[in-house]
Amino acid sequence: MKNVKFKFGKFETGKIEYKEAAQQLPQTVFKTISAFANAHGGTIILGIKQESEKIVKQGVKFPQKLVDDLVSAVGEKFNVCPLINPRIKQEGGKSFVVIEIQEALHYEKPVYIKDAGPSKGGYKRIGSADIRLTDRDLQRFYQQRLHSPDAQILPGASTADVDRKTLTLFKNLRRSLQRDSKETALSREELLKAYGLTAKNTRGLTAAGLLLFGKAAAVKNHFPHFRVDVIRIKGTEWGKDKDPFLSTDLQGNLLSLRSQVVDILERSYLTPFKLGKALARVEDDPFKRALREAVGNLLMHQNYFHPSPSQIRMYNDRIEFYNPGCSLKDPDTFELPGSELRNTRIAPVFYDLGWAETKGTGFKTEILALRQSGFPEASWLNDEKNDSFTITFPYPAERGTPQVTQQVTRQVTQQVELRDKNAAILKFCAVPRSLKEMLSFLKLKDRNNFVRQIVEPLLESRHLTRTIKNKPRSRFQKYMSTGRK
Repeated sequence: MKNVKFKFGKFETGKIEYKEAAQQLPQTVFKTISAFANAHGGTIILGIKQESEKIVKQGVKFPQKLVDDLVSAVGEKFNVCPLINPRIKQEGGKSFVVIEIQEALHYEKPVYIKDAGPSKGGYKRIGSADIRLTDRDLQRFYQQRLHSPDAQILPGASTADVDRKTLTLFKNLRRSLQRDSKETALSREELLKAYGLTAKNTRGLTAAGLLLFGKAAAVKNHFPHFRVDVIRIKGTEWGKDKDPFLSTDLQGNLLSLRSQVVDILERSYLTPFKLGKALARVEDDPFKRALREAVGNLLMHQNYFHPSPSQIRMYNDRIEFYNPGCSLKDPDTFELPGSELRNTRIAPVFYDLGWAETKGTGFKTEILALRQSGFPEASWLNDEKNDSFTITFPYPAERGTPQVTQQVTRQVTQQVELRDKNAAILKFCAVPRSLKEMLSFLKLKDRNNFVRQIVEPLLESRHLTRTIKNKPRSRFQKYMSTGRK
């Protein structure tokens, strides 16, 4: 508590707000915090009552309790935690709480009360009044956010934080898509500059540059909340029966993460053996393409300053992609070309790697097209209040079934269990394993059934290979994952 005198103005202004708050924290304080954060900052002083042309310095009875209540509530109250600095001051033997609110960064605006949402819980400061944000205000804020989050220069980050192996990975991927690509011949500095990932005339690195190419430790240091949690839940409800082996938390830069996530999904959803035109093996299907599109959207469009990680939740009947960061494009217009970009520097790199459509048509051609291919329709929830987007894909095993009977439910469960075993074995066999080791790992006893249902199909699809190819029945035989997609 600071025992120093300070001066009060005569009236409230665009930067000063008085509130009585004799014994408890008034709820109107949150409206004013939103208004100051969305404007140019300001100061709230608790313990003062304004009456027409004068102010009454009443003070507050329990200043520390007011500060504690405010600090504990502010983090959960808003979509983005505003920066506040509450202090206790005294004058004339009375206590006052002075709360300084900083203006939010432009990519964080609008700052609004979560329970009310942006249109009813967001405010701006006009004169000495807190006024609700208009639709035009919201549109302006979201437009400003489009060009900002991933383009900002990160304090302390530099080109020294770039991972050389990731740059090599980028060039190899780019070359495989376009052999004569000019980017593959650029130096590290030239490539980063070409994509606008560095500061002008310095070695400073943008958020996009670090997220795309940064070393894992540097990414974690600047974005401690960012990771992708792939969670296998053996059931249909969140929080029950999490599989510790198939679930994993992935960290690192976007290029490495995308490859790891797609690899996990490919191992979990193996494409059934099919022959296409000219008896060529069909290695892909619409469902897997839709999942890859969802992975691209998850990584390209999320809010990297959101305090929660992205999640891919695999249930017995569906797979969900939870993205921190609501869709800036109206979900009612998903069928139309074009997208509203949150991360304008990350997007071009994804485009050049073929991980996203430059015209914003991927959602329509891959996800909305599932229905035309006979697959169950995807559904989504765009939660502006909590700034998140979740898309759900029912498993293909249910397609064409108007009513799920007990027989079909049993069939789906068996298929999901088999899928889990396939994915677990492929992960387990990252190093050579014997049949005995594999049976022990899955806690199975029926060797013949295991070989027939799991090993032979994985060998046939070339996801698994023998270490001794010319002697399949050798007692020294082991099996290893091929890493095949």
